[in-house]
Amino acid sequence: MDVPQDRAVGAILGTFIGDALGVGPHWYYDLDQMRKDYGEWIDQYTAPKPNRFHAGLQAGENSQTGQVTTLLLESISEQGEYQESDFTRRLDSLLNTLNGNPGSGRYTDHAMRDVWHARKKQGVEWTQAGSLADTAEAAIRTPVLAACYFKDFGNLIKYLESNVLLTHRDPFIAGQSTAFGLIVAGLIDGYDLKEVSQVVIRRAGRSNAPLVIQPPDVKEDTRVSFTDAVLQPSWSYQAAHDPAIRIEPAWSACRLFGLACTVGFMLPAAYYFTARFENDFYNAVMSALNGGGNNMARAALTGALAGAQVGLSGIPEYLIEGLSDHERLIDMAKGITSE
Repeated sequence: MDVPQDRAVGAILGTFIGDALGVGPHWYYDLDQMRKDYGEWIDQYTAPKPNRFHAGLQAGENSQTGQVTTLLLESISEQGEYQESDFTRRLDSLLNTLNGNPGSGRYTDHAMRDVWHARKKQGVEWTQAGSLADTAEAAIRTPVLAACYFKDFGNLIKYLESNVLLTHRDPFIAGQSTAFGLIVAGLIDGYDLKEVSQVVIRRAGRSNAPLVIQPPDVKEDTRVSFTDAVLQPSWSYQAAHDPAIRIEPAWSACRLFGLACTVGFMLPAAYYFTARFENDFYNAVMSALNGGGNNMARAALTGALAGAQVGLSGIPEYLIEGLSDHERLIDMAKGITSE
């Protein structure tokens, strides 16, 4: 692989690795209990404890969020491009195996339960089925599109917005999620977190692609800008490199940003850890993981950013080898990122 492809594949695998690392110790808001169950420092794949979220999955397997991200990767791999109708067909097939309750599938989160009810109970079209949940699942899918279209800004932003709105139609959350995909694309293209925000803004201007979200039920004159979400990484970079700002141990920054599930808590933490541990996949992702709360989403987002920085070649081998189905995932990722 050349360097850009290595980074693109790294972003995709980093997403899956972060998600799988969080499957065991997911949603511990009592950090003492998390450490009692998993030790003082978690840096291995682990299985969930009985009667907890994702129970039944094995160490190294992905959550339902990772499962949906895999569907997107499979769709692009087989079709040779992003075809939304093909992705939603696959997603409908997954929804057919669920019952709309949290315990169905590999734990069905709030947003996907809303989508299930819209599609399976109400017969709503995909363009209207998105949830108002404030969670990060849509953002976690975006590195796949970023890896495929990082050289094609016009299609990238169009496909990111459309894909995000399938499951998350709140304009703020959709904007944050779309911005994340654009940032990952910039990192894949070789820019760092210090400069990537301005790169995205310049590309948007040159492509005549305004940084706005327009959900299907929002009028043209009430579109919502997400420029501030694009600027977030540059602020995180400045904070991480400001000698006057020190947070020790690093994982405790999660308490500052927030442990709960909103993408508005997850993304600043992911940007911070990626900037603080620049080009250091292990420490960035493990800091996101060991902070507790929704560490699965936080680690997946951080994994995408850090993977885009270091490439597949910079991810510790044991994390690649321990990821379930990693060879197939790598093959598909290479396929959608080759020119």
